[in-house]
Amino acid sequence: MSPLAVRVGAGVLALLALLALRGKRWAYPAFVVLGLLYFPAQTHFHVHVPKCEQLLPTMHALVLSLHNYAYIALFAGFYWMSWVQFGRSDARGVWALLATLLVGALVEITEGMTMTGRGHCRLRDLVPDAAGALGAALLLAVWSRLTRKPGYVRLVRPHAAAAPRPAAPTSRAVIPPRGVVPAPSPRGLPGLYVPPPPTPDFSPGPSPVTPSADTAPTHEVAPRLAVVQHLQAILRRLRQMLQRLWVTIRGRRRTIVVGGILLAVVGAGALVILRLPAPAPVVTQPTEAPPPEPPPPPPRPLQSEAEGYYEPSYKFTVSDRRFTRLTLRPQPFVTFSRPGTRDEVGCADARISPAAVHLRCEFERVGIMVTIEGQFPSRSVTSRLDAPVLNAMVTVTNTRGETLFRARQPFYWHAPD
Repeated sequence: MSPLAVRVGAGVLALLALLALRGKRWAYPAFVVLGLLYFPAQTHFHVHVPKCEQLLPTMHALVLSLHNYAYIALFAGFYWMSWVQFGRSDARGVWALLATLLVGALVEITEGMTMTGRGHCRLRDLVPDAAGALGAALLLAVWSRLTRKPGYVRLVRPHAAAAPRPAAPTSRAVIPPRGVVPAPSPRGLPGLYVPPPPTPDFSPGPSPVTPSADTAPTHEVAPRLAVVQHLQAILRRLRQMLQRLWVTIRGRRRTIVVGGILLAVVGAGALVILRLPAPAPVVTQPTEAPPPEPPPPPPRPLQSEAEGYYEPSYKFTVSDRRFTRLTLRPQPFVTFSRPGTRDEVGCADARISPAAVHLRCEFERVGIMVTIEGQFPSRSVTSRLDAPVLNAMVTVTNTRGETLFRARQPFYWHAPD
C-alpha cells in the first residue's frame, strides 16, 4: 500500500470521526467498518486465520502495556465518539465502554489476520484500550457534572428594559369615599377651601452629633471587608457545586450502582489475576555446538613445481659429451659433462604443466638440439629415490636435422644439492 493511499485513508477516517463527534448517526458505523478494513487493505487483503494468545498477563506485562500511549489516546477518542452517539440512553457511559472494548477486540483479531499494526493478537493488548476508555469516561463525567445547570435555572435571552408608559389623564374627577379627607393640593383647586400652613416652631432643637475621631472608619477596614466578601463568594460557589453534584447523584442512582458493581467485578478479577502463581519459567538447556571440523590438509606439492634435478636411467654420450641430468625448477636446462667440465644448456622453448613436460634446448657450441617430451606418472612429489617420476622421449639432432639419439627414458628425482 503506497504512502499516499495510507494518508488518504487516514484523512477519511479523521473526517468520519469529526462527523461522528458532531452527532451524525451514519458516520459512526462507517468509521468502525472502514477502520477495521484499513488493516487488511495494507496487505492487499491477504489474510490468514489468526492465532490469538489468550494467556492472562502478569503485573509486569500490564505495566509495559500501559506504555502504549498511542493506543490509549486512540481508544479514548473512540470512547468519546461512542459517548456522543449513545446520548439518548440513560447508561450511555456503560454502552460506550462496551462498544470500545468490542472494537478493541476486533482490531486485535484483524491485526492477527494481517500481521499489521502491532503484528499479533494478544489478550493483554486490550489493557491500553480499556485504560484509554476509562480515562475518557472519568474526564467526560467530571466535565458533564461541572457544566450541567440545575433544573430550576432557566436560560432567558435578556431584553432591553422598556420605559414606563405615562398614565393617561382622566377627565373625570375622583371623589374619595365618605369619611376620608383628601390631602390638600399644594396649589389648591378653585372653589375648594385650603387651610393655612402651620405656624413655624422656633424653639431650640437637639444639637447635631459630630462623630469623634475614634469612631471614624480607618483605611484598614476596606481590604478586610473585600477579602471576607471574596471568601463568602467562593464558599457560595462550592455550596452550589456540591448541591448540583448531590442532585446528579440522586438522579443517576441506577448508573452509579451499575458502574460501582462493574468496577468491583473488574477489581476482584484483577486481584485474582495478581494472586495467581506465575508460570514456572521454562529452562532450555543450550545445546553444545559441535566441535569445529579440522581444517583440510594442505594440498601436496606438485612434482612439476618441485625444485631439484632429474637423472636419466641411461646416461648417453653425444659428440663426446655425456647427458647427465635435467632440471625444471627454478630454470629449465639440461646438463652435459665430460672429464673435467660440465655444460648447462638452457631451454628457450619450455612448457611445463602438472601432467606433462615439453623442452627444446639448443647447444650452439656443439651444434646439437635436445628435445624432451614426457609425462609425470604421479603429479605429487615423492620422496622415493628408486621410483621414476618422469617418463620422457629424448631426441638429439644435429644442425642438419639428422637424429643422433632417440630413446624413451625414465627419470629419477633428487633434491637440490
